[in-house]
Amino acid sequence: MSRRNIFVRSVGSAARKFRAIQEVWILPWWGSGGLTTVPLWTVDTVVLIVKLCSTCVMAIFKVLIPPAMKSLHGETVLITGAGNGLGRELALQFAELGATVICWDSDARRNNSVIDEIRSKDGDCFGYTVDITAREQVASLAARMRRQLTDVSMVISNAGALTCAPFNHLRPDAIARIIEVNLLAHFWLIQAFLPSMIERRQGHIIAINSSAGLMPCPEMIPYCAAKFGLKGLMDSITEELRLDTWTKNIHTTSVYLATVSTGLYPPPSHRFTAWYSEITAKEAARIIIEGVRKNHKNISIPSFMKMLIAINNLMPYRIWIIFYDFFNFGHRGWFYFC
Repeated sequence: MSRRNIFVRSVGSAARKFRAIQEVWILPWWGSGGLTTVPLWTVDTVVLIVKLCSTCVMAIFKVLIPPAMKSLHGETVLITGAGNGLGRELALQFAELGATVICWDSDARRNNSVIDEIRSKDGDCFGYTVDITAREQVASLAARMRRQLTDVSMVISNAGALTCAPFNHLRPDAIARIIEVNLLAHFWLIQAFLPSMIERRQGHIIAINSSAGLMPCPEMIPYCAAKFGLKGLMDSITEELRLDTWTKNIHTTSVYLATVSTGLYPPPSHRFTAWYSEITAKEAARIIIEGVRKNHKNISIPSFMKMLIAINNLMPYRIWIIFYDFFNFGHRGWFYFC
């Protein structure tokens, strides 16, 4: 692992030195127009090829020798929606691995039940009842935790809400609530804890997303809109952190779930339920924690889902919906032609 980090730092340092030499010496000497750009294009192309080749070699190396998973001892993990379902399983499993767990949930009874279960197993756990859609409440509680408890090193934004209904049947307050829980709450949570991570120059932000953030779903329009927005939020903040050398050790992970047996999603009805139906929240939590410990940028459950959707999105619209209707045999679109 250390050898890989040395190699990555060496490539990055060489690229930065080359850019500095290019800006200070090459550009003033060769100019910036016409044939004078040919040497610059040549050197940049060589650098591009070196970067691509080194990335491919590193990818092969990762397959042959998987990276070691980081230890969770000493980590303080905040989990929203920890009272039940996936959040509960994440809290239990993080505590078993030695992390200090902080449970946030709007339901005090369910939250306290998780806290008591972790403490009964000698785990280190704290809990707070909070409405994550209230920006002032999130910010004030984060500041109080930092003064009285400790800095949070890992934030898992898991809380979600879903209403399945045709768009014209949704009340405006229901639409607003879905957007607040599934999108805006992620903004307030990241804004509350990212500054302290930047001060310490390390941290990890994990957002639990959905397959609805990768593909359109009928009768789930506000939920899809929020999850597509969450994907944009996490992709953009990942890029912003990458471009700042001060925040290079702050990691991000987006988790895309298909159907997990938590009661939030309707049961799957696609053609291939015999091959893949639902997985338990316990198994989903195990896969997520394993990916987080390896600092994966994206985790897809099932693993092939994100790649399959990406391939489908390259198809023309009519071809895409034909495959979509074939996959979802019970969907009424199967009886129509485009």
